[in-house]
Amino acid sequence: MLKTGRRGNPFCKDTHDLFATLMVSLDLSDRTRFFRTYPNSFTTDDAAANLSSLRFSQSNRTSDPNDPQRIVTTTTTTTFSMSRDIAKGICQHFMDARLIENAADPTSASFKDRGIYQITPKGLHVLERFITKNGISADHLVTVFTTQPICMKLLHLERRQSDDEIHVSRSVVDVVFRRFAGGRHPNYVADPHDSRSVPTVARPYIDNLRPSESFDRSGGIEVQDVTEKGKTGALAVVKQIFNSVSAIDWLVDYSTCCCREEAGEILAHFVRFGLVVLYLDRSKAGDRVGMQEARGTGNSEAEYRYGPRILYRVTDEGRRTSIGASDSSAVASAVPKSVGMEAKNSSEGSVDDDASSTKSAERSTERSFAGGTGIGTAAESAITNRPAVGELFKADFGGNAGGGDAAGTAWPKDQHSTTTRLRAILDEPALRALFRDFLRANYCDENLGFWIDVADFRRRFSTTSSAVGGSGQVATSKKKQASATNAMETHQQNLVAAALHIYNTYLAPLSPNELNIDHNLRADVVNYVNRSLADVAPPGGPKPVVAGEEAEVPALRATQVQTLLRQYERIQEHIFRLLATDQVPRFVRTEPFLALMDPEAQDAASNTTTTDIPSPASSQMVAPAPKPTATAGKAV
Repeated sequence: MLKTGRRGNPFCKDTHDLFATLMVSLDLSDRTRFFRTYPNSFTTDDAAANLSSLRFSQSNRTSDPNDPQRIVTTTTTTTFSMSRDIAKGICQHFMDARLIENAADPTSASFKDRGIYQITPKGLHVLERFITKNGISADHLVTVFTTQPICMKLLHLERRQSDDEIHVSRSVVDVVFRRFAGGRHPNYVADPHDSRSVPTVARPYIDNLRPSESFDRSGGIEVQDVTEKGKTGALAVVKQIFNSVSAIDWLVDYSTCCCREEAGEILAHFVRFGLVVLYLDRSKAGDRVGMQEARGTGNSEAEYRYGPRILYRVTDEGRRTSIGASDSSAVASAVPKSVGMEAKNSSEGSVDDDASSTKSAERSTERSFAGGTGIGTAAESAITNRPAVGELFKADFGGNAGGGDAAGTAWPKDQHSTTTRLRAILDEPALRALFRDFLRANYCDENLGFWIDVADFRRRFSTTSSAVGGSGQVATSKKKQASATNAMETHQQNLVAAALHIYNTYLAPLSPNELNIDHNLRADVVNYVNRSLADVAPPGGPKPVVAGEEAEVPALRATQVQTLLRQYERIQEHIFRLLATDQVPRFVRTEPFLALMDPEAQDAASNTTTTDIPSPASSQMVAPAPKPTATAGKAV
């Protein structure tokens, strides 16, 4: 049974997990209707058939407490079974949460009995997160992630575990409002009014205004400036006016709100705190007008009305809050507790698991650290809880203001401080990208690449999952067992390929990104890999590699892969200490880092970056691990 909230909807986490499980089990391919072809789509019948018997299996690998050399695999299988009508109701909820949309008519809000549907950018974000978290081998979804846009700026809202209601406080509302209002740069759909000029003609609000091709809707709600005549006949400018329905649609599309009612309640809290106010209500008798109320402590309450002819505007208090001038310290302290982006995301930013950067970049002949990549990434994934991170680094970039270099040079002597700062750098996508540029300029970026690759390999080794949709027919137990066995064998082969890829990239003699580490550490890994490959080598040696064919993956056992992972982790800890003691103290004194930590520089940088965010960088998170090539096999 799925738990439901007071509105009758399933809990948000259950909704996202069930949606992602269904999408993984579906065959997303081309569907044709009325001479039009819709790529990466599915039909109502496809969804209903899979939901009739949907199985999700997750396997976790751990060491046996009694025998550390033995691996214990625990597999948990969850089965969802429902009728066609209930399946359609679940899919309707997916549409309400803006996870899927009608391919033929994206404006349609109802899940039809005979329709073709596609995953929305928000749905791709949720699906990618689910795949990464559960270690699912989703090779069949690579095309979907590389050909469709993905929501790179999804605001995750914390909810109460008891009833799944969104946790609401003033600090949380302020953080959400900053994203909604566009921060220091409101998302104008038309040219804003120049405050240096005096208005000469009236300028009304334009409904259904088509934005330019470069307009990025994820930057905030679409706003316009209006010039109107006052009671005295003088022209006055009213800034940042938005449509009430567009505001609800924006929150559903770019946050984890699961329905329009939740979005309307958040907007009512905007009204309650004086961040927005009703500007004009031109509703007619036939218009569909809704209303959501919000109550706070004491007797404070407010309402938000939404309809096609209802307009709101951002107040002066809202503009001050948007630029962070209203109790910013309280907001900063609340970000990680109440409102957080995807793991290692920003409170204003993007999903950046660095999956597209797990391979060290090729070395160039000219290396200069200008910080271009880092600043560019910062605009797309702003620093999570920037005041808190700034507090962590204040001794680095604020020491001179407090009395010379003493404050700025004190912490490198403290090992705990350097490791804490390095963890903060690795957890922030913008800082991590800038740190990679710095290491590349110093000819040691392979250290960061190895650290990230091993972290990803550790996660993939620990957990693997699969989702299978039923077609209404009951499979035999032998078929189920064979399917599970094949899935585990495929996962084991992928793990071996990933382990050898790390070895051939960073540790093998003459590897392309060879690590500069202690000889004994490297010798232990090289000797163990050679012994393991000799143990599983077929009689007569490995088969020769034919041109155009992939090299065969050695059949290493799970215990051998686990031992190799432990040796990688030893080297990873060594690399971490090297980065913390040698590179971090120099990195935090570079100009690009100081510019990134400065809010004004951050906003200036965001103006220079493009608004179109490519999806392949994110979609690579579900791509299969590269297999060892023939050249790498010779190195071993």
